[in-house]
Parts: sequence; C-alpha cells; structure tokens
Amino acid sequence: MEVKFVPTPLSNRTVPYYFQIVTLLRRKIEEGDLPSGLKLPNELELAKLFGVSRVPVRRALSMLEADGLLVPQRGRGTFVADVPPAPNYYVLSGTIEDYLSRNLRGTLRLLSMEKIPAPRVVADFFGIETGETISLFRRIRAVNGVPYSYVMNYVLLATVAHFSIKDLNELNVVNLFAKCLGVSLQKITQAIEARSADSDIAAQLSIDVASPVMCVETFFRSHRGSPEALSRIFYRGDRHKYLLELTRKN
Repeated sequence: MEVKFVPTPLSNRTVPYYFQIVTLLRRKIEEGDLPSGLKLPNELELAKLFGVSRVPVRRALSMLEADGLLVPQRGRGTFVADVPPAPNYYVLSGTIEDYLSRNLRGTLRLLSMEKIPAPRVVADFFGIETGETISLFRRIRAVNGVPYSYVMNYVLLATVAHFSIKDLNELNVVNLFAKCLGVSLQKITQAIEARSADSDIAAQLSIDVASPVMCVETFFRSHRGSPEALSRIFYRGDRHKYLLELTRKN
C-alpha cells in the first residue's frame, strides 16, 4: 500500500517549528500512519511542505533519529525505523464502575461515521492487517455546552451495524455494547500521554493548534478477552486531570 506524507504548512508561530514537526512525525510513526521502512521526503522537500526553513526540519529529524524513530541511510535518505520503540506507560488500576463514573459527564454528539484503513496500532489490537477496512465514529462530549473531549471510536465493520444513530448520540462504549450487542466489556486498559492539538483536534475542542491536550487511548475487551473496541479521547489540557493514589506495601 502506497503511503503519501503530505503535511499542511505550520501556522502556529508561538510554538517552535522544530517542536511542532517532532510532535507530528512522532505521533504518525508511533500510530503506524508512517509505517516502518517508509522513506521520508528530503530536508528541502519537508521544509517546503511545512512552510519553514531547513533549520527546524534538520533539528527535528536529528531528534527523532536520536530517539530511534528514524534511520538515516547514507546516499539513500531517511527512513522510518523498522521497530519504533514503544512509549513508557504508567498503569492506573480501578473498576469498570470507576471508568463509567468518569465518562458519563455532559452530553455526547455524533460528528461522523466512516470506514477507514486501520492504522497499525488499531490493526494490532483487533488482530487484523494494517490497512484493512475498519469503522471509525467521531463524537464530541460537552459539559454545560462547552467542548470537554473529542472522542474517536474504532470498531469492526460487523459491530457498528448494530448501533443506531440515537444510541451513538447518547451512550458511551461500555453501554453501547451492553445495550446493542449484549456484550459485557469486562477489561479496560488505558494509555495516557500528553500531546499538542493538530488542526482537527483544535477545531473540535475550540482551542489553538498546538495547545496541550491529554490523549487517553482505551482498549476494551469482553469477558472472554476478545478485542471489541478502541477509543482515543482527547481532553482539553485545562479541563481534565487524572488523580493517581498510591499506598505503601506493608
């Protein structure tokens, strides 16, 4: 499958250009949008695509090379590393009821439903091939009329057919599966990281591009351990936080 990397010119002048480039490329590599072995455009081409000089591009590429995400090959160019290093995650424990209590605030609104090629992370979770068609529905959750979180839900094609538009406008993933499929999601795993908002996230959350957001990637499994849904939820950095409580072993 041919992959074309066509970024939009950078418009935010308050955040260093090299940092914006690093953030964008890192996310696309780690999520599989820029697959292993892909050759990137050269420095001059990237500079033109981002609408900047070669200096921030060179600095960004050097930082990603140092992190093991890119591999320069003399005389050939710069390639995405074969095995990008996995990010470090902190594990937060709790109950399904804890999760539901955190995700029932405000009102949901369905933005769109579409069929897309599965990114690597999504494909790996569902046990399908990268690029295989999968369903994505995007939703926004608002509290008192103000955007609180931007939700991207990935499910298999056979699954989304059971959801009505009404239910997608009202129910979170756990309750969707319980009501529409009779499936109890018994295991939830979350990965949390800080990101900067791209143009899509910024528009949905009414914030500036490159503003800080919290991304919570959630993996839902049934009581039998089968993968059922994957969600990416983006929270405004000024409206959401996690509290982690630790106790010492006796």
